[in-house]
Amino acid sequence: MKTITMTEFRASPGERVMDVYRDGETRTITKAGKAVGTLAPIDDTIEILPDGRVKGWPLLSAGPWRTGGGY
Repeated sequence: MKTITMTEFRASPGERVMDVYRDGETRTITKAGKAVGTLAPIDDTIEILPDGRVKGWPLLSAGPWRTGGGY
């Protein structure tokens, strides 16, 4: 997984999105060395359906939608 800084993303967000589209690789956006976001190809995303089911690739860890916990 590649990383880009927030400054790089702000300078040309469209180009960074197109990089992900062309390469098919996920990019982690960092600020002050810490991850703050991710750009991922659409095929790598998941969708949480209104009834609570998860559609997409299997999750590595449970989130509040699985455990019933709050935000």
